[in-house]
Amino acid sequence: MSQSVLDVSALEEGTADSRALLWWGNLGMLAIEGSMFMMALATFLYFRTANLDWPPGSVPKPDLLLPTLNFAILLFAAIPAYLSDRAALRDDVRTALLCQTVCVAAGVAFIVIRAVNMAHLGFKWSDHAYGSIVWTIFGLHSFHMVAATLETSLLLVYSLFRPLIKKHVLDLRCTAIYWYFVIAMWVPFYFVIYIEPWMRRKGS
Repeated sequence: MSQSVLDVSALEEGTADSRALLWWGNLGMLAIEGSMFMMALATFLYFRTANLDWPPGSVPKPDLLLPTLNFAILLFAAIPAYLSDRAALRDDVRTALLCQTVCVAAGVAFIVIRAVNMAHLGFKWSDHAYGSIVWTIFGLHSFHMVAATLETSLLLVYSLFRPLIKKHVLDLRCTAIYWYFVIAMWVPFYFVIYIEPWMRRKGS
């Protein structure tokens, strides 16, 4: 009895691009998470149109030093994230890991500054609608920043004990894409929470 056999030994063990299911699973997750950020932004903008006093007069003018420093750190993190993504695509694991180490350092710095900034906002989440939505936005984005930093850190720790194979190269790329996501999501919130109040009060 004869049996046909197909030799697939020459095929790749895995892919690190859009041919992989994990790639699309990661994008699907980001689409879901992104919808939450957009709902938070829509809620903030709705409250702004429904309240003439927005932010409330009891809210101090936002201090721009720490938030702008944090925003700059976040934008800077896009550089090592991009370089890590490109290096992983070339199977240059060493460079990808080095760039992700920089991302972790940027993430830790961002989280520390965010904690200090939140401690000096001047209002609580229970004070008014403005406080509720701003603290919700901070919590939502901070959670994702912690997740991105921890995920990258775990991948780096894993690489210290075992060599990264092809499927882990895909993990490096998905992690870099997650950094793109947390960076992009904060851009509109930085402007509506910190820049726009100064513009409105200056013109009033």
